[in-house]
Formats: sequence, structure tokens, C-alpha cells
Amino acid sequence: MSSTETARAPIVLTSAGREWLRARLERTEQRLAGVERDLAAESSSELFAEQRSLTEQVEELTRLLRDAVAPGDISDDPNIVELGDRVEVEFPDGERESFLVVHPVEAGMDEHRTSADAPIARAVIGRRPGDQVTVAAPAGVYSATIISRERID
Repeated sequence: MSSTETARAPIVLTSAGREWLRARLERTEQRLAGVERDLAAESSSELFAEQRSLTEQVEELTRLLRDAVAPGDISDDPNIVELGDRVEVEFPDGERESFLVVHPVEAGMDEHRTSADAPIARAVIGRRPGDQVTVAAPAGVYSATIISRERID
């Protein structure tokens, strides 16, 4: 690897996340086709701006889908929390929470997915069940104990 290249972590998408992004790509491509039809009839700066934005979205979604790997494709240490893992944590008050650590692009799919950029995800990634972690969240610092991690597809 040359000094101008940087190593990038792989884009990890669950199978459900991949399908969700494919559907999003399809909707964006359909909207782009509609804007291009409208541009054939009427040129406006708004339509050109929308075309440019939609084209960029199509390119980005296509790149994500092309470059993404499934969680199971990553050689992992079965004891360490990584992207694509379902994690259960316990808070000092005894309350437990379970969430799926996912790539940020997939986080908006549902309330059970947590972006790898979120404070709780950053705290647990690379750690093991049994570890106590400190989470630095915008609302304040708190602790949690990792109860389990499970690799999903």
C-alpha cells in the first residue's frame, strides 16, 4: 500500500440492510428518471440541481452495494463485538438493552439498529462479553456491561 493510500474498513451490511438499500436505490433511480423526463420538457435550475443530487445518491448507493460485505464474510474473533453483531448490554440499574451494531447507512432502517458511530456502539466495538464499558453520550457519561454478542447475517 502506498503512502497516498489509506486502509479503509470494509463496508459491512446485513442482508436486510442490503435489501433496504437496494429498494432505496431503485426508488432513487425512478425519481431520477422522472426528473430527466421533466428536464426534457422544461429546463430549470431546480431540476438540474435535483438531477445532480439524485445522480450522486445513485452513485453512492451503487458503490455501497458493490463494495459491501456481509457480517459473516469478515473473519472475526467470536469473542469481540464487531459490526454486524447483535449486542446485549446491562446498565447499573439492571435494565438490559439489545441492539444490532450496523454501518451508519443502515442505522435508519429500524429502532433495533444502532450506527457504529453512536456512542454506545463505539463503546462496545472491540470489547468482549463481560467487559464493563463507559459510554460518553451527549446526555452524559454512563456505564454498561456487555452481556452477549451474536453474529448475524
